[in-house]
Amino acid sequence: MGGEDGGKRDSEDGVGDGFDVLNFIDFHWDMVSPSEMSGRFVVKPKSSQPFGVLHGGITAFLAETLASLGAQIVSRWARVAGIDLTVSHLQSAPVGSEVIAKAVPLRVGKRVQVWDVTFTTLNKKASSSNEEQQFTTVAVARLSVIVGLPDPETGRKGNEKLIAIAREKNVELFPLMNSKL
Repeated sequence: MGGEDGGKRDSEDGVGDGFDVLNFIDFHWDMVSPSEMSGRFVVKPKSSQPFGVLHGGITAFLAETLASLGAQIVSRWARVAGIDLTVSHLQSAPVGSEVIAKAVPLRVGKRVQVWDVTFTTLNKKASSSNEEQQFTTVAVARLSVIVGLPDPETGRKGNEKLIAIAREKNVELFPLMNSKL
């Protein structure tokens, strides 16, 4: 498998940076901040069911990823882990649809956070440029995470990458402890 890293996706310790699946589905970030984690991707055969619609596993993966990364930011890089994920699929998103995923915090506590994630597609019916764009909600998710787990050094690469993505979006995040960033 090729890529910008010449096919070397995992480090010597066997741990990636956590962004491999996002890269696999060609996810593009729109916002990385303590109040919103969002981005978009186009449903392709590699992210769909055999029926030609968005695979629910991709939806669940994105909900957990966006909300967990947002929870890390809000908690100033404390390690978090999902403890409950609920996803409701409301509408199908066929291959070729652009899906927008947006995670926002519902509750931010010292030990538990709850994040809501919505997945929408642009409604094709609003074709005129003068019309306001309308979106269809294809799925909703809620993730609860526990905050403050022991923090192994292995998560540092992913956190550094997330800080770099936020900077590209002109959002400054809390610096990592002992970081060169």
